[in-house]
Parts: sequence; structure tokens; C-alpha cells
Amino acid sequence: MSSKNSHNPGNDASRRNNLRDELQFLGQMASTETALFYQKAAEHHGLGITEMKALSVLMQEGDMSAGQLAARLNLTTGAVTNLLDRLERRALLMRQADPNDRRKVIIAANLKTLHGDGNIYESIGENFDKLARNYSTKELEFLVEFYKQSIALTKAEIAKLKPRQ
Repeated sequence: MSSKNSHNPGNDASRRNNLRDELQFLGQMASTETALFYQKAAEHHGLGITEMKALSVLMQEGDMSAGQLAARLNLTTGAVTNLLDRLERRALLMRQADPNDRRKVIIAANLKTLHGDGNIYESIGENFDKLARNYSTKELEFLVEFYKQSIALTKAEIAKLKPRQ
């Protein structure tokens, strides 16, 4: 039997380490490309990246108070107030009284205005859907679980970061 055909646990460990390294590198590249896409999307709407992320958070996670949005984006309440004022002037969000506590204000993305000049995410969404169609149900389940854990891990790391004094 040739050494090429024999099972070598050392080669498996080496291959696994190489794949982990490649996965980490590709994750960093995907993160960079995603950030660049968001920057271009923000520019398309005449917004800064923080304004775009605020709208993204509202669309993904639902309506929330200004304080919740400030915490989610790691902004001061003053900074989030200025951000909300800018977005409200452009009719990209709405402030509404909280039905459970009239002293609170709930922030909601104005999807009608946001999609008024076309959904800039439509093309990338369609292409990611085409990509996903190439994977089996088992592979998609794995990817979903990987992303869930990756997002949780990233949120935990964000929480650890402290601003430099």
C-alpha cells in the first residue's frame, strides 16, 4: 500500500488547521467586503455608515426606543439623538409614542421612504439566494448554526471592547 493511500492522522490535523486558518482569513475578508458594501449603500442614500447601521438595526430587530438604539450601536444618548434628528429630517424614520408608556418614544424605520428609490439590497439578496440554492439542507443548517454562533461571539467581543482613555 502506498503512503498516498494510507490514512495519516497527522495529515488530517494539518488539513484541519489549514482549513481553520483559511476560514478565519475568509471571515475577515467577508467582513471587510460587507463593510465596504454598507459604505456604498450608505453613500447611495446620502448617509453615513452609522446612520445606515441604525436603519439596518431597526429593520432587522424592529422598533425600539432611542436608548435601546443607542445601546445597540454603542453610542451616547446625545449622539443617537443627533443621528435620529438627521434621519427624521430625511423622513427615513419615524418617532412614535410608546403605546405602553406615553413618556417614551419608539423609533421605527420608514420603509416607504427607504425603498422609494428602489431596494439597493435586492440584487445582493437575489445573488445570495442563488448561492444558497447550491447547498443541501444539511449544509444550510450547518451554515445557519455557524452564523448564529458567529454573531453571538462577535456581540460578546464587542461588549468587551472599551474606548481608549
